[in-house]
Amino acid sequence: MTFLCCLGCRDRSQVNVSDIRPRETESDSLQTALAIVDGLDEADLNQATSRGIYNLNQWIEKHDDDPLWVTPSLLNTLPIHLAGTGLANNVGAKRFFSPDINYLHEMSWISQVARWIQANEVTHREIWDNYIPSDLEASDRAKLQSVLRQFDWTVRNIQLDPLLDYPKVPEGETKSAPELGLPGPGYSMAMRDILVFGKGDWWQRARLLALLARQVDVQVILLGLPAEFGELKEPWLAACLVGAELYLLDIEDGVPVMSSDGESIATLREVRSDLSFAATILPADLQDKAEVIVPGLVGLIEADVMSVSHRMAILEKYLTGERQMKLTTSPNGLSRTLRTDHGIENSEIWVSAYEYYAFAAALSQRLTAGDPEAIKFVRERHDYQMLEDMYQLKRGRYKSLRGQFDDYELELGQELQRGSKTLLMASRLAQEKISVMTTDRNVQEELGYVRPEEMSLSDWQENLRRTKLTFVRSKDMASYFIGMIHMEQGNYADAIDWLEKRTLQIGVEPTQSLSAELTPNQPATVEERPSLSLLPGLVTQESTLDINRLEQSNFENSARYNLARCYLAIGEPERAVEILQTVDAASDAGRANARLIKLLQP
Repeated sequence: MTFLCCLGCRDRSQVNVSDIRPRETESDSLQTALAIVDGLDEADLNQATSRGIYNLNQWIEKHDDDPLWVTPSLLNTLPIHLAGTGLANNVGAKRFFSPDINYLHEMSWISQVARWIQANEVTHREIWDNYIPSDLEASDRAKLQSVLRQFDWTVRNIQLDPLLDYPKVPEGETKSAPELGLPGPGYSMAMRDILVFGKGDWWQRARLLALLARQVDVQVILLGLPAEFGELKEPWLAACLVGAELYLLDIEDGVPVMSSDGESIATLREVRSDLSFAATILPADLQDKAEVIVPGLVGLIEADVMSVSHRMAILEKYLTGERQMKLTTSPNGLSRTLRTDHGIENSEIWVSAYEYYAFAAALSQRLTAGDPEAIKFVRERHDYQMLEDMYQLKRGRYKSLRGQFDDYELELGQELQRGSKTLLMASRLAQEKISVMTTDRNVQEELGYVRPEEMSLSDWQENLRRTKLTFVRSKDMASYFIGMIHMEQGNYADAIDWLEKRTLQIGVEPTQSLSAELTPNQPATVEERPSLSLLPGLVTQESTLDINRLEQSNFENSARYNLARCYLAIGEPERAVEILQTVDAASDAGRANARLIKLLQP
């Protein structure tokens, strides 16, 4: 994938979807391009990009400029090495570029997630409702409630990775850490990686929340510490702008910041008016500097290179119905609101998204050069190869992001389409077959694995072990996501079963298989069985371990947190607290759990 940067912005407040002219909406080029974007879940992104770009450019050439679009002055707040790269010189160009297709794909997922979160009312999403101030007007209450549900979804669905420090750059090096392809805080994963694999550091969580909230017309910013109290105006708390207030959210620990009396969600106004209270929520090493820090807080605005472009401003007006989504933002207008209504004198575009594009370009070069550290990083953070190998797992995950949980018909009477749960279940190989697949020839032949005559026994065994490990890892991922789907549907008994027994394996012996009624695999057809070609061993790596189960799920912390939340939803807070307390209190997850326990046990 090509990683390029482009900039631009406009004020969207006056756009009226009803003003769209029908003849333009029906443009063949636009419809073809949007159909390509719709099909990206099934298609190869690289192959689809050129066709999508061609059709979008054919369409946009026929349209006038957006009269409301202007180049935002806040672009000047970006470091020159980020603002001056890629497509910055084409900030107002009426032309689409390769990264735009990936951006549209990401935003289609995000808009769908925001839509089904809002549409489906289930018990666990109500966890913060009682802390919404009672005196809010109905419209503001509805907005804050929507954002709190998105906040909760983000915390539960994006397992927290440690926030990396900025890497030290060698003395004399003129490039920054992202430009060298060195992993660092907030910029080491694309938004699609964060969504697909359900993991990210808290800066990445914050970016996702801002994008989700944008879909319901709420702005979420990061409050940054003044530069003298951290690196690059270090982010502190998220804040959502609803009505006349900025409500504070601790997205690292996964709880809203509570007011001094613990009765409602705190606002920036309250923090400013009570510095003794402000000191209690500042980082421990800064609590004695509240009187300096609080007045100097900086507004960090999420404004991705695509979201401030002229082309997206034009396109956004023509997205209607199921395709309607918010593609753009106006950092200048938001900065003005923060300054005039909330006393935040200094606002900037948050650099995290821009650092990602610089990082991705450099990382791509390192991968091309065969850099072993870069290869290791990619395999550990986002194993797309496993998703390509296990196509049912990939399709099931993508459909879960779109809320297509159950089997469905596109139109009445048409062939049934398999939903996320069915696909994820089909990707899971029965445990008794996993356990013997490296030794049992019958199981190997059933899976389609036959040793070629010219292959040595050691190579054959390595291939089997690597394939087996993929089955084990993909089964862990599928089990976790099935549990999460049941939770999103309010099927708490099923969610508990999947998270507790299959993901965390609580109460399951290492050699034990689940009882028949708990086994989801349906052997009726080959189509429903896991599909995985035999994987070749890698010459450059050590021998693959022969394991039947992971010692610990790759989603351990998130599965445990969501299991506790399921027990809380069914009215068993004691069991919820018991589960939360099993996590090491000194860890990031343990600290976050302690914050929730404190609220459950006032």
